[in-house]
Amino acid sequence: MTQPTTPETPADAGTPTPFEVGLQLRWSDEDRYGHVNNARLLTLAEEARVRALAAWATTTASPDVQRVVRSMEVQYEAPVVYAGPEVTARVWILRIGRTSFTLRHELWQDGRRCVLCDAVFVQVDPAAGRPVAVSDEERAAFERVLIPAED
Repeated sequence: MTQPTTPETPADAGTPTPFEVGLQLRWSDEDRYGHVNNARLLTLAEEARVRALAAWATTTASPDVQRVVRSMEVQYEAPVVYAGPEVTARVWILRIGRTSFTLRHELWQDGRRCVLCDAVFVQVDPAAGRPVAVSDEERAAFERVLIPAED
C-alpha cells in the first residue's frame, strides 16, 4: 500500500496536491461479472475521503456539528478488477461554500481513471437540524487542498 500524500508532503510545495493513497481490494469486492461492484467502489471512495479528512486535520470531533452528504455524482469510466494492480485513490476539495464543501474523488487502476465522484457535504447542527457555517479553521485547512474545477 502506498503512503498517502498530504499538504505537508506535497510533490510541489507551492501547488495544492490531491491526497493520494493506495486501497486494498478484497476478493469479495468482485461481482459475478468479473469486476469490483459499483457499490463497493463508493465504499472505497468513502475510505479515501475519511483518510483524507483525517490527514487534513478536519475531522469534526464536536458533537455540535455533523457532516452529511447532500448529493453525490458518480461516473464509472472503466472497470476495476480484483486481480489487477492496486487501486489508487485521489481526493481533494473542489469547492468551499458557506455551509458546505465539495470533495472530488478519483479511483485509478493500471494508469487509468476508473471512477470520478463528486460529493457535496453540508455541515449541520444535529440538535436544530439546520446547516452551520464551515469554521474558519476548517476553511483554512480546505483552502490548502482546494483545486477548483476547470471550466
